[in-house]
Amino acid sequence: MAGPDFGPDVEPCVPAPMDNQRSTRGDATEAPTPEAMVRQHASAVWGVCLAHTRNIHDSEDIMQDVFIKAFTKLHTLKDPGRVRGWLLQIARRACIDFHRGRASEHQAVQNMPAERPVKDKRVLRIHKAISQLPDNYREPIILFYLDGRDCRGVAQTLGISETAVRSRLSRARLQLHQILREDEP
Repeated sequence: MAGPDFGPDVEPCVPAPMDNQRSTRGDATEAPTPEAMVRQHASAVWGVCLAHTRNIHDSEDIMQDVFIKAFTKLHTLKDPGRVRGWLLQIARRACIDFHRGRASEHQAVQNMPAERPVKDKRVLRIHKAISQLPDNYREPIILFYLDGRDCRGVAQTLGISETAVRSRLSRARLQLHQILREDEP
């Protein structure tokens, strides 16, 4: 599998969080507006997509598809207080669909030219190591370190306890350390 498409000069296309975004999850009694959904949940959706695709550009494309689908299906949301989990479930399913579509394109990808060079080899090594982690460790690492969430935020995003998040982060760090030691030049 090709390495991740990250680089120090690449910025994800995710709306910047507002100052109160981390604590605001929307009013549980009103249906969320599309604008509020994007502002409050884009970074979490992008983090899940990035964890599954391991490619910034693909994750941005999938994130856009997730929000388009969510906007068209907003009337089916029964509990507006659960919009975050609903969006993340749509994101996970969109990533699965993405991988299914990619399986048929695998041969074409092998004939593609090499990726553009990355300026900082350390960043590439770290992202390559992250891409080798199992999904249940990769998602918390990306949400915690790349998306800047705290353990509570990661737990809410993934629908697991804070203790499980801390455990997965610890195990993921150990695996990353081992992967990076084995990959040393």
